Amino acid sequence: MSDHSFSDSSRRLGAATLDLLSDHAELFALELQEQKQHSSQQLLWFGITAACAFMLFLLLNALLVVLLWDPYAHKLLIAMSAFYALVGLLCVWRIKSLQRQAQPPFSASLQELKKTKEQLLP
Repeated sequence: MSDHSFSDSSRRLGAATLDLLSDHAELFALELQEQKQHSSQQLLWFGITAACAFMLFLLLNALLVVLLWDPYAHKLLIAMSAFYALVGLLCVWRIKSLQRQAQPPFSASLQELKKTKEQLLP
């Protein structure tokens, strides 16, 4: 009789383990899909923004050069260079702050695995 109960217990343990692995695999697949969608959407908007910003800066630079070249040639080039350096540094700072605030990918899966490990191990 104890052999039969051991067999049932091991079957239940195996079934529970398979269910647990299945749940973790589903969660991982869902997070992977969300991460893929989020990344592709960000990349698309980044590309559009970069193209528009490039065109705007190109046209503004051309306008400044045409309007102010004769009286302020050297000063204009220095001021424009300083402005673009400052804006570039501001963008780098913002990107780094966003990276620090971002939740690491697959954090929910890792938390679930940690919970499972704590529940299964004494």
